[in-house]
Amino acid sequence: MSIAAFRPDDQVLIYQNTLPAQQLDSPHHRAFKMPTARRSAAFDPISPDLDLDALVQQTPNFEYVTRISCDMIETQGLDTFEKLVLLHVLIGGKPLVIEGFHKRLDEWTFTSAWLQDNHGKKYENARNLSKQTNMTVSIGHYLSNMNKLTNQWNRHNYRDRDRQRLYLKDIDCPEVWHDKLREVVPPSIFYLNDSTGDVGGPGAVDEPNPHAPGLRKSRGVARAGDLMSCLPTAMRAENLMCYIGHEGTYTPAHREMCASLGQNLMVETSGTLDPDGKPTKPGSSIWFMTESKDRHLVSEYWLSTLGHDIEVEAHFAQINAWKSAPFTTYIVEQKLGDFILIPPLAPHQVWNRGTRTMKVAWNRTTVETLELAIDEALPRARMVGRDEQYKNKAIIYFALGRYSELMRHVDLQKGSVSDQHTLDLQYSPKIRQLQKDFRRLFSLYTRLLLAEVLPHNPRDDKKIQYIPFDGNITCSFCRCNIFNRFLTCTTCIIPLENGEEDTYDICLECYAMGRSCKCISGYKWVEQFKWQELTDKHERWRQQIVAFEGGLTDKSALPLHMEQQYMRKKSLAAVCQEQLRLRPWTDPKKLPTEPKLSKDADESLVNADGTVTVKKRKPQVIEKGHMKNHVSNYPEPAWKLSACKCGRAYSYGNLFRAFDTMPLTVMEDPDWQCPHCLRICSCGKCRKVAGMKPYEPTGTVLGYDTRRVADPRSTESLVDFKQSNFEWVKKAGDDSEDSRRLSRRFDEAEAAKSQGAALDDDHYVNEGENTIINNGHDENESPTVQTYQDDIPIDPLLGGLPSNGTQTVRQNPAFDDTLQDGENQEPPHLFVAPSAVMLDQRHLGGGFTTDENGIVFQYPDPTDPDPTVPQYAPPQVEQRSQPAKGSDQSKKRKRSDTRDQVQTDMLDPNQANEQYHKAQVKRTLADARRNDRYIIAEAAMSGKSLSVKLGVDKSKLAHILKQTPAQTTRPIKTNVILQSDYPSPSTKVNPLNNPLKRARIERDDEFSTRKNKRRKSEKEGEDLTKKPSKFMAISSGSEAEENMNDDGGGYAQDRVPKPRQLPAYLARKNDVGDHEIPKELTSEPRPSRRKSTLVEAAVRPHHGSKESQEPVVTLAEANRRAKLRALHWNHDDSPEDESEPESLPEKPNESIKKTPASKPPNVPQLQNGTSSVPPKVNASVTPGSVPVSIFSKGKKIRVASSKGSEKPHMTNGKTARHSLGV
Repeated sequence: MSIAAFRPDDQVLIYQNTLPAQQLDSPHHRAFKMPTARRSAAFDPISPDLDLDALVQQTPNFEYVTRISCDMIETQGLDTFEKLVLLHVLIGGKPLVIEGFHKRLDEWTFTSAWLQDNHGKKYENARNLSKQTNMTVSIGHYLSNMNKLTNQWNRHNYRDRDRQRLYLKDIDCPEVWHDKLREVVPPSIFYLNDSTGDVGGPGAVDEPNPHAPGLRKSRGVARAGDLMSCLPTAMRAENLMCYIGHEGTYTPAHREMCASLGQNLMVETSGTLDPDGKPTKPGSSIWFMTESKDRHLVSEYWLSTLGHDIEVEAHFAQINAWKSAPFTTYIVEQKLGDFILIPPLAPHQVWNRGTRTMKVAWNRTTVETLELAIDEALPRARMVGRDEQYKNKAIIYFALGRYSELMRHVDLQKGSVSDQHTLDLQYSPKIRQLQKDFRRLFSLYTRLLLAEVLPHNPRDDKKIQYIPFDGNITCSFCRCNIFNRFLTCTTCIIPLENGEEDTYDICLECYAMGRSCKCISGYKWVEQFKWQELTDKHERWRQQIVAFEGGLTDKSALPLHMEQQYMRKKSLAAVCQEQLRLRPWTDPKKLPTEPKLSKDADESLVNADGTVTVKKRKPQVIEKGHMKNHVSNYPEPAWKLSACKCGRAYSYGNLFRAFDTMPLTVMEDPDWQCPHCLRICSCGKCRKVAGMKPYEPTGTVLGYDTRRVADPRSTESLVDFKQSNFEWVKKAGDDSEDSRRLSRRFDEAEAAKSQGAALDDDHYVNEGENTIINNGHDENESPTVQTYQDDIPIDPLLGGLPSNGTQTVRQNPAFDDTLQDGENQEPPHLFVAPSAVMLDQRHLGGGFTTDENGIVFQYPDPTDPDPTVPQYAPPQVEQRSQPAKGSDQSKKRKRSDTRDQVQTDMLDPNQANEQYHKAQVKRTLADARRNDRYIIAEAAMSGKSLSVKLGVDKSKLAHILKQTPAQTTRPIKTNVILQSDYPSPSTKVNPLNNPLKRARIERDDEFSTRKNKRRKSEKEGEDLTKKPSKFMAISSGSEAEENMNDDGGGYAQDRVPKPRQLPAYLARKNDVGDHEIPKELTSEPRPSRRKSTLVEAAVRPHHGSKESQEPVVTLAEANRRAKLRALHWNHDDSPEDESEPESLPEKPNESIKKTPASKPPNVPQLQNGTSSVPPKVNASVTPGSVPVSIFSKGKKIRVASSKGSEKPHMTNGKTARHSLGV
């Protein structure tokens, strides 16, 4: 079956080089060379105006995910629902959506307002997707700015790469939400479920009731919904996480960690208005999902077509890439209350829309996912260095212990209850399923022990170091969790500040691959369990299996020593022990030196006439410890090669890239045969041998650069996993549109789907329940959930399903070669979603290009270590007219390619590459000639500069430069909306980098609440009114400087006061109907918060008064008047007059009757003849129209004696009066 119609143009196209002339003239670009690395698909965002329904309806390989209602769970029962999840998601490998949970969620708790009020001050790391960095922000700060982050996007700028995409992901779920979700979500699929049994079911016991006095029945014996619950609490991975995102945030295409079952519930989304009444955009999430049985096809499509590794989780695929994919893509628009179940190992990606989406997600580990993790997920994660947080091997061990105790408890109950209850325990479906799961876990446990078996040697047993297992030891290279045995380096030890040591620990799998520290060898064995303890438990659990299976049979589990005899290969631990003896120890402090090899190259001799004669020399004997590599014909150390019995030796790198053979596969096979003996060698010499069938790589290898994640002390001594297998793919002639690698994966996926989702009797209890999945469906129909008696658990009214419960899947015509033109074919889809349109050149920039399917590609970063990879400009995309409906061109077909084919089967690799480059250059120049850009393309390839230099006289040039006005630098426009609100660790740091100022701070003793002691010094002429001062350093433009200006220091000259908004309570009062309150406060400078507030209020005249026309009094005079009034109001016994006079008397002391008294000594006289000490006030005299003050409400003022005054000084010819100290 051909899938060329779904393959975009896979050839590396050469376009106009955009490198500067000085770079084109560099030695690396004088001779044109093809890039060594393939192009990779670029990131193309989704438009906010995307019509998802139209996209799904008009794309053949797009299909909506099957939906059911959460109400159907109660109608059909939990057992039926669990069977549906098992058949449809776990075994069938297809996603499922359960909708309607928003009706059951607490509408007050699952809101952004509740989260902001209760967790708003908690700091989390928000992921900046545009820059791939983290930003520490508080949850409240992030929620408050989500509207701004969303409104920055529109259909014109959604491709801008500099705008912020802040995604608050992987944050801890609030405990209140956890408790609320426990009441809503079915228990069997909830987080850390430890039993799927029924309350009071078979095997239930009496347990204390935590909510009431007395006892209650526990759940019956059954398997756990999440095997993570079998681990000790300290070892569990907390994966109940929350995800809060806005428009434009996304999760790249990825698989769930460790092949676990993913579950995602949308708990809150934005509507049209937020709680404050501001307009918002409705929130939702678009999911692009696949099924588990297409996982190898999806992975190969990502590698060979898009140029990304899906295990790295770094690429968000474009819509055009999903439309061109040779597999079915399942679409989900997740809205409020939608609960999505994600199949294990099924790649998927998520795009958030609207102002706000809030999701809660968790993962479950089952027996099915553990098998996939051991076989596929962990080896793939080990290659790319991805963290293993779930401790899968430890889960197997502790789950066996938990299930063993449950079965022992059931055996004890059988001997102490009635016969009827014994039959219930013996034939209970849940207990029988527990026994089958126990058997599957035991098989995995046996594999773990067989991998760690060492050849019996009492001396070696004493050399093994023992460390108790705590679940925290991980591999220093791949970061996977280590269950029992591993190797540790005794040299590469780094002391830490806390007194501990950072050792270099390597797992057995990595060491067999050639990964280690710089020492390479000299490691010490370490184990975390006593080997005798593990083997004793293995035998005890085996006896339990034999007991509930009814005795020994042909399928019974064997003892460990018998399993070891049937292995017929070396164990992993034995391989590592052998490699420790073969690999040399090197000193990491010394630089590596190249081995001295004997000269075997040809010698060139120059004759007398100038001609050169090449003298062939026979190769000398290779030094000891070296062998010649069969592929490269170059001597290498023998421990780096795998020698065959025929005498040929292959490097492990060649075996990995050219023959898809891991180093462990070669090392563990004692009877290994080389590719030449198997007649599949694909090297240049063996291709010419008759009867040789060169091997074709079955998959694409991009290379795994783990230097960013591995320990800095690490190295790879056997295989350089950073290298790709592109050269071997080209030699096999499989680097074309109709890739045999992709076709092979497609056939494997179709064969897996044809097997259906049946329940295996060896693994599951099939009691003939009425809910099964029909596996014999037609190719044009999707599997449906059917029943024999009752209604199906899928609501036919949901998701546009027909009333009969079936959902038609549109089969892509390009998959079926039997369809002829015009025979029952749908018209071609001419609709292209806004986000799927080919990127415009102004959005692409340098290094981007598009293919015929609209997929945008980019070449490697020019800053990479490889300088031979040039940058490329986008091509000129020709506008093609759409074919008419019903025409022959409307059907996708394979392009006719009449270009020169490069024959490389019988050529030397260097000659084949040279011919390949020449053919590429020829085709590129031909394309450039047709597009009228031949000169530019030819100059870029040959390294010629197109710059034209014109000579200009220096005097004229200087005259021109003088006349040219200086260009003003425009401020750089930034798209930063949200910044971190995390407080600085040190308050002494000046964040604004402003110069510090020395400001004086005076204490106001007159109106202070402190009881200061009177000064005893009354020397004549001493200035006692001078206040104590201190100085502090403040930064320019800071809040402290503004406070200084507001507190009597005057207003800043460069600061223009703006109208202030009303407080919240006054604004609400104004909204109710009180129209007398202004909407904005006065724009006048606000009064000071010190003594000047009262003083200035007392002397401020009303508009229109006489005093308002007079010159403003000095501050000293104002202070004196205010204090005299305060003394006068204290003796006011008349009724309070609340009316404020229109104007104040010019001289308040004139309205006060003076009493003759002797003047105190050393009291200076003011200009008007009055004393600076206030006279005694006659209580019988009323002040007239004097403002009411707080001093008139029965509070007495204690008048202090004179403290002296400052000497009068002249200011512009006038004597300034100073205030008194009271």
